[in-house]
Parts: sequence; C-alpha cells; structure tokens
Amino acid sequence: MNILFYTHGKVYATRGGTERTTVSVASALTRQYGCRCFSLYEAEEAIEKEKCFVSEFQWQAGRDRQKDVKTLHRIIVENDIDYIIDQGIFINVGLLCEAANNTPCRVLLAHHYEPGAETLYMSLRSHWAKRHNKMTVRRKCRWLFDLIFYPYSKHKYVKTLRRTYREAYFQANRVVLLSQGFIKSYQEFGKFNDNKKFSIIPNSLSFNEFLPTDDIITKQPTVLIVSRIEEVHKRLSLALKIWMKVKSHPEAQSWSLKIVGTGNDMPHYLNMVKRYGIPDVVFEGRQNPIPYYKEASIFMMTSRSESWGLTLTEAQQMGVVPIAFDTYASLREIITDGHDGVVIEEGDVDGYVNRMLDLIQDHAKRQRMAKQAIVSSQRFSQEKIAEMWWNLLSSPL
Repeated sequence: MNILFYTHGKVYATRGGTERTTVSVASALTRQYGCRCFSLYEAEEAIEKEKCFVSEFQWQAGRDRQKDVKTLHRIIVENDIDYIIDQGIFINVGLLCEAANNTPCRVLLAHHYEPGAETLYMSLRSHWAKRHNKMTVRRKCRWLFDLIFYPYSKHKYVKTLRRTYREAYFQANRVVLLSQGFIKSYQEFGKFNDNKKFSIIPNSLSFNEFLPTDDIITKQPTVLIVSRIEEVHKRLSLALKIWMKVKSHPEAQSWSLKIVGTGNDMPHYLNMVKRYGIPDVVFEGRQNPIPYYKEASIFMMTSRSESWGLTLTEAQQMGVVPIAFDTYASLREIITDGHDGVVIEEGDVDGYVNRMLDLIQDHAKRQRMAKQAIVSSQRFSQEKIAEMWWNLLSSPL
C-alpha cells in the first residue's frame, strides 16, 4: 500500500503537532504493515527527509489549475499512490480529487483541529494583538483599515470557511476526525446533516517509549508547558497568571515552571514575567521535549481550544500529571479527572490554582496519578493508532 501524506509544512518529528503526528503514523504503518509512505508539502525548509518516507515532493497550488492537476496526477501515477491523506488543507481537497481521477487513488481528509476553531484567528483580540510600536506607517494604515472593516471581513471569512468545510466533506472519500464529539460540531459549522463519511481516529503518541514506573520517584519539583508560544489559542498569559498565584503559597516555593517551545509572542511573555516579577519561570526555546517530560511532575495546559491535545498524551506517557481547562470535546477522551489527570471548569482560575497546589502537596496522590497516566496513554500507542488507520484504508471507501 502506497500512501501520500499532504501537509502545509515540511514534515519532521520536532515540528508542531500535525507534522509530528504524520511522522508517527507513517513510521508505524511502514514498520507494522510494510506500507510505502511519501510526503507532499507546501513550504520548503532545509531539513533532511524523515526516514519513514520513500520520497518527498515540494508543491504549492498556483493560479494554473490544470498545471497543478497534471503535476499531482504525475506524482500519483509514477509512485502508484493508493491513498492521499490530506492533513487538514481543506481548500485543496477538490484539486487532489481531480488529480486522482481515472486512478485507483482515494483521497482522505484528516482534520486536525476542533471544527470551527480557525475562527479564533479572526477574533478581534487576535487582530488587536498584531498592533505594536515598531509598525511602519503603511502597516499601521493597513492594520487600521482591517480594524474598521473587521465585522465585514470576519463575516466573509466565516462564510467562506463554512462552505470550504462542506465542500471538502462531499469531495473527499472519507473525513477523519480526532474525536467522536467533533462530528456534530463539524456538521453544525459546515451546515449539513450527512455523516456517512466520518471516521474517528485519535492522534498517536509522538514517542514510541513509556517512562518506566520505577522512574517516577526521580521526578523533580517542576511544572512543564510544551507549546507553541502564542496567545490566541494557547493563552500562556493565563498560565503565567496562574503560576504567579501558585508561587504565592509557601508549599510551592521549591517548584519551577519550564516552558518549551517558540513563537511570535515570546517577547510579550518575557516582558510579562519581568514586569510582574513572576518567579522561577524558565523559557527553554525549541528543544527535544523528552528530557523535560522525564524530569517534570506536573504538566500545565491553558488552551482556549485544541484539536487533540497531543502534548497531554505525551505528558501522560512520561508520567507527568496533566492539568487542563475543559475547553474542547476530545479532552475527556484523554483525561479522566482525578484518575490520570485533572480537568478544570473553563474560567475557574482559583480552582486551577487549588488543584495544582493539591498535586504539589500530595506526593502520594501525584505518584499514583502519574502511574495511571502512563497506563492510560497506552491506548494511543503508535501501534494501536496505526492499526486503526490500516483497518480504515483496507476497507472499501
């Protein structure tokens, strides 16, 4: 079976969630079932090809649709592609299907976000966050123009996005969502009722190892965040405010917060830590997160929305007890509150602080939940998720 994975960015294991998941699934399908996996991506980067891919192709849709169809058709035919898995690029599903015409190739859309979550990037708060003192006059004028016409622009964007959701569903041979709870929200956002094409496959774990339970006793008094450093989705300013409250309690004095990741909002958070004197916060930048997971005791998430919360399952497999706001449907498929993690009602900052302090103080509870988190995460092992993909691809579409 030959599978072509289509992503926006070049795929490598230390990149963001979608790309990291692509490597995990492609590697497991190759290892377990002898699949030949290929990579098609839009944005070029000077990174070596991942070993799980036979070949990779850089391509981006242009203005000449027929030329694009011919290019994609050639890739499909020359490599005997059986399936294209479009990793969430709605707008080109129709183009991929057209290129696959008159071939046995089938096109699947794998949606890696909570349906409709893209509209968060069109929020007024998001637009306001783009304002900064070093903007050129031309850019300030453009920013002001967009602000004045924001209601119209958002209406147009949401209307177009709804249509794209709907068209992609009916064009693709199958639409794969991460959670059963996303089916209804996809239908509601796309404004249609059909559900025959939906399949549910969660994201696999990024790492093919689990922390030995005996190593839990070596954990350090560290709270960890692994995240893209941006405000609209991740709300790291809220995380820092919670941490400041936690550190005001004497029982948390020996604890530190480590933040792994990079992003455009890093200067804002560095300034926030300095301005408010928030203690024991270390920004680690882009790093291999595994050593940090192995060291940390508690994992912190404050996202407004997530598709799957990949870092939650990564934390669990490394015995880090996760705590997160109840803001997206798939969360409770990952965490059972009080068993293998902590779920906080959205907006309950004091509740978040108190539950974290409880974990900090109760060493026995923290160790017990860490052990259970490791066990729970095995549901999402690369082997089990690859089996779900194999079963789907082996069935009539």
